[in-house]
Amino acid sequence: MIKRLEDALANKKKISGADASFYMHEVSESTMMKKGIDYDTAHEMALQKYDVSRFSVYHPDIIKSMPEIFNKNWRKFWGIE
Repeated sequence: MIKRLEDALANKKKISGADASFYMHEVSESTMMKKGIDYDTAHEMALQKYDVSRFSVYHPDIIKSMPEIFNKNWRKFWGIE
């Protein structure tokens, strides 16, 4: 996911969808953790802050490339066979 963001930045390409969701989620989560909030709480709060599904923060290409990490629920969310 970081590589996708770096490539977008290098190519001056606007991010959207899962890439934007991932970026905003991680920035929010990091900010909360720097204020002393534990990871699990910060993670849930970041999802709630942007009112997104936990499945939305990873791009379908990432999910497809790592089937050992992302189960059928992730594939179902994105309509991946």
